[in-house]
Amino acid sequence: MTKVEHPYGSWPSPITAREVAALPGAPQWSAVVGDETWWCALDPATATVGLMRRRMNDPDGEVRPVLGPDWPVGTKAMGYGGRPYLATPDFAVFSCSRDQRLYRATHGAAGADEPRPLTPADPEDALRTTYSDPVLDPTGTEVWAVREATQLTEDLTDPAPRTTRDIVAIPLSGAAADDPGALRVVASSHHFLSTIRLNPDGSRLSWLGWDHPVMPWQSTDLMIAGLVDGVAVAPTRVLGGDGVSVAQAEWAGNDSLYALADPDGWWNLFRVELGADKATATCVLPTETECGHAIWRVGSTTFAVTAAGVVLRRGLGEEALILWDPQTGTVTDLAPGWNEFSTSVSGAGSAVTVVAASPTESSVPLRIDVSSRTVVRCIGRPDYPHEAWVSVPERRHVEVEGGWQVPYIYHPPTNPEYRGPADTPPPLLIDVHGGPTSSTVTTRSLGFALFTSRGYAVASVDYGGSTGYGRAYRDRLRHTWGSTDVEDSVAVARALAAAGLADPRRTAIRGGSAGGWTTLAALAHSDYFACGAVYYPISDPATWFHEQTHDFESRYIHYLVGDPERDAERFARVSPLAHAAEITAPFIMLQGLQDVICRPDQARRLVEAVEAVRPGLCRAHHEFPGEGHGFRKDETMRVCLQAELDLYASVLGA
Repeated sequence: MTKVEHPYGSWPSPITAREVAALPGAPQWSAVVGDETWWCALDPATATVGLMRRRMNDPDGEVRPVLGPDWPVGTKAMGYGGRPYLATPDFAVFSCSRDQRLYRATHGAAGADEPRPLTPADPEDALRTTYSDPVLDPTGTEVWAVREATQLTEDLTDPAPRTTRDIVAIPLSGAAADDPGALRVVASSHHFLSTIRLNPDGSRLSWLGWDHPVMPWQSTDLMIAGLVDGVAVAPTRVLGGDGVSVAQAEWAGNDSLYALADPDGWWNLFRVELGADKATATCVLPTETECGHAIWRVGSTTFAVTAAGVVLRRGLGEEALILWDPQTGTVTDLAPGWNEFSTSVSGAGSAVTVVAASPTESSVPLRIDVSSRTVVRCIGRPDYPHEAWVSVPERRHVEVEGGWQVPYIYHPPTNPEYRGPADTPPPLLIDVHGGPTSSTVTTRSLGFALFTSRGYAVASVDYGGSTGYGRAYRDRLRHTWGSTDVEDSVAVARALAAAGLADPRRTAIRGGSAGGWTTLAALAHSDYFACGAVYYPISDPATWFHEQTHDFESRYIHYLVGDPERDAERFARVSPLAHAAEITAPFIMLQGLQDVICRPDQARRLVEAVEAVRPGLCRAHHEFPGEGHGFRKDETMRVCLQAELDLYASVLGA
């Protein structure tokens, strides 16, 4: 087909905002359950997460829901969630997202029975309790989980002193559903807890813990304790602390564990041997690449111990899923062709499961037989009528001051029917991820195709602070938030313009959460961007501190900007709200009204400050009832994406 020349940014495209908004979210929390694979799946039509399963030896490979439609799954632990279920061949224990209680459901080939509550209901408007990362106890009569309890108040007081966390034992009989006294505290050690694990004979318990003001990618403690009558005795730190982050630990035997830790600046694989008097930790797979992850959700995982060795993801930017054989030290690639893997690697026996993606594949649960190296995708690749309009991403780098290489993913304009003028570069959208300790992925993106099929280029930036490139790269953001992230984003835009791949006069920036902060900071502190799309941002770091965010991130600002009292000048210098009068480029603001992480006031005050100086500069300000931090409803996303298309068409139009 001969392509028709048409201005970039105005190509006709069959991909609509409604179509993209209706796409299902990426699967999460995959698990091996006997001959079945389970995972969580988001339904944007109902804005709920369902628990799904597939029997691997079924000839039709049918995917079935574990629970009925009235049983959405999810936990609000740490604000971002955690592993919400435990599955055995006979029953499942799950957190219901509606009330955050744990329930038990016996399941069979025909489905599950009516779930029964295991934990008590919260006193109305007085307490919010969540449970996450459940494991089966040694006797098989209890499930142990991380319990997070927050005393509720009507004002926005500091959430940290109102929040406690414990590892608790919950009777599978349901005795605690009406009697909170039937719950037993197994262990308490730190303000934050994650990744509870029992050794094979049930004599020892391990977990990760950390305290304010550090974040878990700065420093965590791997704790070990013996068990006496179902209670942890004499907990001891065996790895981590003092500026060392342990991202995950799994038992290799009754007296040894594997763990991911970064004393050398990279999350690498260690083996911890528990002796009579002390524990010794040895790095068994040293490499200047990351094998671990930043803990944002309770119980997140990037490796699994199997009968054939340790399966873990490893990479610098792009990743591989590898099998490390402890007997020979050999490393085998288990999933050739896949290059991005989620933080839900799970295994049992000789099988592992993980959610994976690639430049030509959206996220899908994979089941891998480690012995035979057989890879089975648990969901068939859906037929997509507009496949030719989806761009294939390219990984690139640009060097910035200090010799740092800033990675980014370039999604070129792609349309089978249209091409741009030879003498005109395309408009560019700089996409800024949240976190800020997240990272970009070189994967097929139908969301970006909404823009690239119309003739926009998209570049998603792994600015300083992103994970996947070692501690030193992550620490580039320490006390430089609002500067390093903005400078790296501008550097990527300039590099693409210099290469003739972007129009410097028609470049926009977009992002949510921490990416929303960077978008606002870029509009306030640079004159490079013609417009911006802002999703649920931080705008005022001084009040986002402990007044207007949740417990998990209520001290994060100490790392990102500094001490709110001693470093007040730095706070004022980087704050987008303090420089709202300097924002001259049009933007849109998109905010959920139930957001407890970046509260609506952060967005609202910024819009009001800009409008007081330049009425009409904010082209759209949408507040969505029922939406929190990260939108789930397809109607919400349709409105947001259409607002972006309208903004870019009016500002970046040819």
